[in-house]
Amino acid sequence: MNSLLEGRIGLVGFGVSNQALLRRLLEDKDPLSLFVSDNGNIGDEGKRILKENLVEYEEGGHTERLFSCDTFVVSPGISPFSDVGKRIIDSGKLFTTELEISLDRLWSKPRGTVIGVTGTNGKSTTVTMLNHIISGKNKKVFQGGNLGNPLAGVKDDFDYYILEVSSFQLRWFAEEKIRFHLSAIINLGEDHLDYHRSIDDYFKSKLRIARMTEGFTLLPKAVADSQKENLADCKLMPFSTFFDREHLMVAGVPFETSSLPFTGLHNYENSLVVLMISRLIGLSAEDVFEELRSYSFLSHRLQLVREFEGVKYYDDSKATNAHAVSAALRNFELSKTILILGGQEKDETYIELIEQLGQLKHVVMLGTSMKILSAKLQMRGIPLCIAGNMAEAVGICRRLALSGDSVVLSPAGSSFDLYKNYAERGNHFREIVSALE
Repeated sequence: MNSLLEGRIGLVGFGVSNQALLRRLLEDKDPLSLFVSDNGNIGDEGKRILKENLVEYEEGGHTERLFSCDTFVVSPGISPFSDVGKRIIDSGKLFTTELEISLDRLWSKPRGTVIGVTGTNGKSTTVTMLNHIISGKNKKVFQGGNLGNPLAGVKDDFDYYILEVSSFQLRWFAEEKIRFHLSAIINLGEDHLDYHRSIDDYFKSKLRIARMTEGFTLLPKAVADSQKENLADCKLMPFSTFFDREHLMVAGVPFETSSLPFTGLHNYENSLVVLMISRLIGLSAEDVFEELRSYSFLSHRLQLVREFEGVKYYDDSKATNAHAVSAALRNFELSKTILILGGQEKDETYIELIEQLGQLKHVVMLGTSMKILSAKLQMRGIPLCIAGNMAEAVGICRRLALSGDSVVLSPAGSSFDLYKNYAERGNHFREIVSALE
């Protein structure tokens, strides 16, 4: 049995990761005592699995049946500062998360190179870029973690395990022991303060990955310099995020960004990290750069939807925090840009973003959930229109825009006020823009 699992094991939340872990534990045939507790409703398929395997469960809230367990496997989305999170931590009992258990299993019989990627923004892009590069070298690659596929679901052996790792997952790791061969912290900015309650807790959670990495951790030089106390004794490889738009410099060799099929300073930063990691695993930077020319982006990441009446419309629905929107806006002439904001806020200060918003041609606010940022814009006298729905928002933008302008959906908030997820929000924007005539 995994050393992190003792006695009766309570799975706190029954989402994708804990479902994958439960299946793996059941397949192992270990005589474990399992209990599932979900604050919401467990779907029909989940209940079928639980009943077929005689696993006790509860839904619609966490009761004393959960807290009587000896070990807790916590779904990362449960904040350590929530009532259930605090009670688990204060109990003094063992707690962990699916990714930690899965990594321990992997390291118990090493089967390839494990690369962890975290950061405020750009994690998914960097992971998929690395997968694209390494898979192209006839290597067997597992891509997952916080990005789609839980590691617990892995049954085959791979040459490389490229894992997106969130601050939520890192926060619930019980032990800081070696679990990655290489790692990267792409960037750090304000995000998820509704979950972490402080920027300090958020940063410390992200930085834990460096203390769990055997080899180098790549990170921006500014982060390495400002977080020295939290990174003592870690093997760091800082990189500069200050470079001209025309060249990426790797080991003294310049690579022309104009050769890449994408633009955006943040995308160039992701490419730089990919080039550096690739060199560390023995790949030629020249070959890797050539492979990047055939990389296709995940959807809803600053993608041009259409040019209509001389106005370019961009879908950046994945930008669910202020840091991501600031990065996106650095690629536009602000005085010719109309921005669509909206969604649920994350207790951010918006300091950097507000400076940029004041230089925009106009701001359109989608919905009424973003009350704090709306109030700050109004106090600063920044032009702002309120739209009740996406069609209305696009209509306002069309009336305000002139030929040569850009309209950018880059919301700075999560989608859950009006949509199921950022993809649904982005797709709705694309549908409306594509239908303009």
